[in-house]
Amino acid sequence: MQTIAEELVPLHSLEAEMSALGSMLYTERAADEVFAILEDEDFYRPAHREIFMALRQLQRESKAIDILTLKQELIRRGKLDEVGGEEHLLRVVQSVPSAANAAHYARIVLENATLRRLEYAGHKIVKVVRDPDLSTDEKVDQAERHVFEVSNQRDAKDFDVMRDLARDVLLDIDSIVESGEETLGLTSGFGDLDAMTTGFYPGDLVIVAARPSMGKTSLLLSFALAAARAEPEKSVAVFSLEMSSQQIARRLVSMRAKVSSGVMKKPNLPHSTLKKLTDACEDLYGLPIYVDESSDVSGFEILGKCRRLKRERGLSLVVVDYLQLMRANRKSENRVQEVSDIARSLKALAKELGVPVITGSQLSRNVENRESKVPQLSDIRESGSIEAEADLVMMIYREQYYRSRENRDEEPEHTHNPDHAEQADIIIAKHRNGPTGVVKLAFQPTYALFSPSAEYRD
Repeated sequence: MQTIAEELVPLHSLEAEMSALGSMLYTERAADEVFAILEDEDFYRPAHREIFMALRQLQRESKAIDILTLKQELIRRGKLDEVGGEEHLLRVVQSVPSAANAAHYARIVLENATLRRLEYAGHKIVKVVRDPDLSTDEKVDQAERHVFEVSNQRDAKDFDVMRDLARDVLLDIDSIVESGEETLGLTSGFGDLDAMTTGFYPGDLVIVAARPSMGKTSLLLSFALAAARAEPEKSVAVFSLEMSSQQIARRLVSMRAKVSSGVMKKPNLPHSTLKKLTDACEDLYGLPIYVDESSDVSGFEILGKCRRLKRERGLSLVVVDYLQLMRANRKSENRVQEVSDIARSLKALAKELGVPVITGSQLSRNVENRESKVPQLSDIRESGSIEAEADLVMMIYREQYYRSRENRDEEPEHTHNPDHAEQADIIIAKHRNGPTGVVKLAFQPTYALFSPSAEYRD
């Protein structure tokens, strides 16, 4: 049984630390293996931390790594006596059972370092829980953040050096020239849209704004499908605040099968229709799309759920339908401030998780009161800082929809021809990293389906 004093000592293994360091002095391969696993902060004993930093300096200067070069480097740094002198270096070398197990020793050191960080995170969580100035949601978010930081410690980055960044840019340019293809982020599924935006990038907040019945949800789901197919090894998170998970599934089946949702509810379906629906369901079986139908959710809660999903299954895209239905992290008497807070939380989510976040947004009724129904940035409802936070804002405009409303006596063309397609303008109103403009897609109202415009002719 451990004594109280022993329980208070942070978890560590001096034997593993010495074996990992000693292995590095035997072979270059062992040194490379340990460098790939550990950082200097992973060592519990300060002397071992200093030895590791000296070895890292030798590696950076492309010098041979052995006990002699290590001793000279420690002398140069004025740290030889601090680490225990030459006698301790000899003990480090002699402690190695087998240099072939260098990676194993390093992983033991890393495991103990992770547990120490987790213990420290636990102390910080206790303080957060007892903070009277924080709401329950804020406490849960900060607690999850502390644990998430521990699990992602290996991904932590320091400053990026410009010469390395410039070299990477040059390599990207060379790759593009050699392949003859443009660099794309995560594809939207529409070639013309990708040509203008070059795709969706990690950390981007993308707003899809439209009036009701313009196809906002369908376009968001099209992006989710494209991402799931492009990166099947990662998940796509869809937060549906307006429709149930089952309704989302039915919408996806309808889009994929090109069978209207109304037909899907009828008995005695023709064999050809049933075959389309079966094929669509089988196609969706294999897609890593995860739907959350919570109707009252905050940015904190979405972040927590996405953290867990990324940790367990990887994550390529987050879709939220839609922004104005979310709950703010903090209560405010001003709705514009609340929506601005929601937009900032989604942008923070995109940056922290390193994935694009695409959210729908309602446009105000001002659009309906103008002679021209073409939407503008100022039409975003309760806009506040939505435009400022967004990296990309696209708005949906379907002229045929408004023409049909003006001619109410005429039946919509798609009631007679279910495959009827009309033009949909995707207006890129803001693009932080590229051009603005209009991309033309085809929209089939019967299936609420967007497609490349070249596939259909009216």
